[in-house]
This record gives sequence, structure tokens and C-alpha cells, in this order.
Amino acid sequence: MTSINGYLIILVGLMGIQPFSGYADSNVGSNVAQLVLTPLSAQFETTECARPCKKPSNITWWMWRTPSQVELKKANSSNSELWTWDNGNVNYQFLMHDEKKVIEYSAVDLKMLDMMADNTKWQALTSLVSQKDLASMKKTSLKKQYKGLALTQYNGKINGIKTHIVWIAALQIPLQMTYVYPKHQVTINLLNQDVLLAVAKATSEQALLNYQRIDYADIGDMEHSAEAKMWLSKAEDAPGINAHHH
Repeated sequence: MTSINGYLIILVGLMGIQPFSGYADSNVGSNVAQLVLTPLSAQFETTECARPCKKPSNITWWMWRTPSQVELKKANSSNSELWTWDNGNVNYQFLMHDEKKVIEYSAVDLKMLDMMADNTKWQALTSLVSQKDLASMKKTSLKKQYKGLALTQYNGKINGIKTHIVWIAALQIPLQMTYVYPKHQVTINLLNQDVLLAVAKATSEQALLNYQRIDYADIGDMEHSAEAKMWLSKAEDAPGINAHHH
């Protein structure tokens, strides 16, 4: 996989699996009542290493979440991804902050790129694991807490991969999540979460008013423009861009 978008890199790009595989058909569960998500500004670290773990590689990233949208951004990246829940539909935009551009993906684009998201996948985007997957795992209450919040241990398999989760139910995110493979493992750790004290901020709707909006479907027509080639070269993490741009 030569080019994977930021979400893939953050969650599962290093693991060699697709984040949207292993779920039911895209329409299943799309009408299920949504959990009310608490606003969240969280910093995570994803660590991958061969077992036994001696030379880990790390990626630090941010999640900014409201009940209806989630923005994901790797630390030190000038781009981010914005997923929005809209009456059962999940919309996707790729934000280029230095270039002040937004690449907008239609439902047709997302289907073509195998990125269609239903209710279950929305939960995985906003909480890193779906309620369906949690329900399939063995659950144990823990005595330790996180900032006074109760923790629950979940052990089992997700998409056939041995998985261990320390879950913060009040925040609907894991404190720690580990995928164990025969020869390597990937761990996601919550480093910090505090809406008021977050050193990095989500992109505001006001800020986006100053961004140029570009339809993903139109990018193919821009390939011969020198200016477009310049900014497209900075959008390598955007889904499908390498398919358009050479």
C-alpha cells in the first residue's frame, strides 16, 4: 500500500488491514440510534513494533470530536481529515491548512474508494472501536480509574486479530488499545484529553469559510495545471490522490 490516508495511518495503516473491512454491509445498522458523544480534544500515540518490542515506531495524533463530527490530524502535519455525521450519512473532507483548500468527497467518491461509512464505522471513527465489537469481547471491570472515571477491560478479537482494550465508558474512547499479531503488535495510547487545555485546536467552521473548496471528482481535470500539481503534491495523504496525480 503506497499511499494511505491519515486515518489509515493513524489507526491501522501499520497493521496491514483496512479499517472498514470485517463489518456488515454498509447499510446494516445505519439507522441504529447514535450514542451521544461528548465533546473531546484528545491526543493519542500509535506505536508499532516487532515482538518482542525493542525498536518501536511512534505516531502522535489528535482527535477533535463533537456529537456530529470528528477531525483527525497527525502531529506536525499541515493536513487533517474531517468526518461529519448527517442524518445517517457520513461525509468526508480532506483539509489542507497551509494551502487553504478543502477536498470534498461525495457519496459516489467514497463508494468508489471503498470508504463508505455506516453507523458502525462512524463509531469506529469517533471512538476507535464500535459498540458491536466491544459487545463481542470479554468484559472485566477494573479497580483503577482514569481521572476519576471508571475503566473496563475488554479482551477478544476484532477482525480475527487478538485485541486488548482498556475502555473509558464516560468518554467513549480507549485509554489503551492493543492489537497483537503473531510477529508484531500495535498499541494506541491516550496521552491527554482536555477540551479546555488542548494545545492544538480543531478547525472551526469560520476558518473553513476562507478555504477554497474542490470536488474530488474534478481533480483529474486539474492535472495539467502547474499550480494544481504544486498543491496536489502536498496532498499525498488524501484518499485516491495518487490514483489521479502522477
